[in-house]
Amino acid sequence: MAPSVIIIGASGTVGRPLVQEFLKNKTRFGRIAVLADPTKVSRFTDVQSQGVEVVVGSFLEANSYKGFDTVISLTGNTAMKLQPGMIDAAIAGGVRHFYPSELGTDSYVAIGKRRYFRDKIATREHLRDRAHEVPGFAYTLLMTGAFTEFVPSPFNNVDIENHTAVSYGVPDALISVTALPDIVRYVVESVLLPLEQDKSCRELRVAGETLTWATLIETLGEVQGVKYHVTYLDPREAAEKEETARVAGNTDAEMLWAGKMLFSTGVAHLAGPLDNARFSFTPENAKETLQRLIGKK
Repeated sequence: MAPSVIIIGASGTVGRPLVQEFLKNKTRFGRIAVLADPTKVSRFTDVQSQGVEVVVGSFLEANSYKGFDTVISLTGNTAMKLQPGMIDAAIAGGVRHFYPSELGTDSYVAIGKRRYFRDKIATREHLRDRAHEVPGFAYTLLMTGAFTEFVPSPFNNVDIENHTAVSYGVPDALISVTALPDIVRYVVESVLLPLEQDKSCRELRVAGETLTWATLIETLGEVQGVKYHVTYLDPREAAEKEETARVAGNTDAEMLWAGKMLFSTGVAHLAGPLDNARFSFTPENAKETLQRLIGKK
């Protein structure tokens, strides 16, 4: 039977291209839907006209999930703590396959429950427990490393106009990167991959390329035809600012400073064998993506 999929967070950076990718493959799915708050229904008028269902409701209510077997959560950082409740509601509504908001890396599990990852880890633990309790319920952890598009950004202290970068980390830190168009293709194709019998957790690791942070910045300069000046700072400085924000109760700043340590400390590296070969396409490497985005014309 063709999967029926409902997407949470479908109007965001990943959500919109993901819906379009599902539409390209709509004949392979029983139903494709987005879950929308009543105040945000108008955001989906365009895709609704193309055959996407718009389910109006709350992601914490079981009725929102009835008739769907697969949920894809694209919940952002501030709402990620609500995912255990979403999982319980989805199971109560009859869902049997859940994708939590991951699309990152599993390296963070080894560094403890730091703020940026705390809610992801809690979600993983909840999924594990519910899968043990509910026969036939399974979940997929899809890990793609960092989004290549996010590398040349102020968030990472990368200034593409002045060709400078300030990094909390070290030059030889490994980072796995994947382009957004490839990420949404991985999501859609992965839903169509058969699940292994008697296994409730499926982990898929895919990436466009793995390289060092220094090489990635050099590649950025190459596609722009310039040379970058990179300053490396001790990540403990960012960790101290993260803690200061936590004590002050400033969650946004706490998340921001935690994120500053993602790209050049090795946390965004996908270790172990990748699952790229299970999919039908070859992803862009970092240079190809950066050339498409900001390369010299």
